[in-house]
Amino acid sequence: MAFSLGPDHLLGPGRSGMSEALQSLDRLEKIEIVDPYTVVVHAKGGDALLEQRLAAWGSEIVSKRAFTAAGSWERWMTTPVGSGPYKLVDHKLDIHVTLAAHNAYWGGRPAFEGIEYRILSELSARVNGLLAGELDIITDIPPDQFEGIKKRADLEVVGGAVQNIRSLVLDQTDPVLKDVRVRRAISLALDRRLIVESLWENRLPIPNGYQLPSYGESYIQDFPALAYDPDKAKELLAAARYNGEQITYRLLNNYYPNQVSTAQIMIEMWRAVGLNVKIQMMENFAQVQGQPVRAIFDTSNTALFLDHLGHPWREYGPSGSLPKSIGVWHNEEYFSLGAKLQDTVQPDQRRSIIRRMLEIINEVDPPCVILHVSGQFYGKRRDVPWLPGLTLDLDFGPRNKALIRT
Repeated sequence: MAFSLGPDHLLGPGRSGMSEALQSLDRLEKIEIVDPYTVVVHAKGGDALLEQRLAAWGSEIVSKRAFTAAGSWERWMTTPVGSGPYKLVDHKLDIHVTLAAHNAYWGGRPAFEGIEYRILSELSARVNGLLAGELDIITDIPPDQFEGIKKRADLEVVGGAVQNIRSLVLDQTDPVLKDVRVRRAISLALDRRLIVESLWENRLPIPNGYQLPSYGESYIQDFPALAYDPDKAKELLAAARYNGEQITYRLLNNYYPNQVSTAQIMIEMWRAVGLNVKIQMMENFAQVQGQPVRAIFDTSNTALFLDHLGHPWREYGPSGSLPKSIGVWHNEEYFSLGAKLQDTVQPDQRRSIIRRMLEIINEVDPPCVILHVSGQFYGKRRDVPWLPGLTLDLDFGPRNKALIRT
């Protein structure tokens, strides 16, 4: 089966498998091996999320022998040996990855004999490949391409909102953006509902704060909705004595679907309240995050597990990419609350801490502007038994919901 990946499915900026693992497993103290089928996990203090951590990214079982033989993380990445339904046959960086079925997979026989991922950054190349019958599934399809795919009786569009939030990073060290009133004004000037209706056919939700309803008991349902208030934005800019100083927006060319279109709409919304934001086109994330940043830039963040600690904390906590790797935001109260949250087990106490952490991100000292929940839409052949889940993971194993017969 031929599968085409768009840029949003490639490994994101500054990420590695090891750093992802540490973001979810940093609360583990040690693992005690009892026998080949039994281990005892020792956590650091109380941990209400231990089970979620052990089911999240980074907890996959891999071959110790193969990892040791590789000699380094970089070499391991080129020849991984895990316990999944497929095994690596061949890959060429930014070109393709070829997998073959692992018929001894513990979870059942894989649905496909083999899978080839082709890296096609251009949307037109992916769509044309699907229409020509050269590809079976393609990723990162914006709504303006839906109709052309659905006209074909043998093709369909699947997907929707995923456990990921799109946002704009605001560099706190920038002379203009350091003023919290300017950062709040940037957010208040945006009509998110209009953006979602215009570019996403109203298929994507707008979260109330940096959280998702799937968090369960740690979701703060009555947290205020993201406000659209251009008059308030103008008041804040006046109070900050903002006088049209240029704010740079470092932008990639549609790394995310509809990225440039969204940016162009936001530029006009900011101009309407008096903000002077100029787009600076970049070629890659190394340029976007090059020091000093002194700019706005796009990012997205997937919930590795369903809790504040598995989502915004990974980005904004003291070990997260914004404070540590890029150095564009720092808030001691937020860091202190997160440390407390890690050791808190009682749901009502956790919710109180999370509410304050959301307030800091949303209004007190915003490191970002939340846009909307991300969407991932796929074009595919109807006769290929595969359906996407709620993350960007591409599950072709025997437990994919398209293969389960009820």
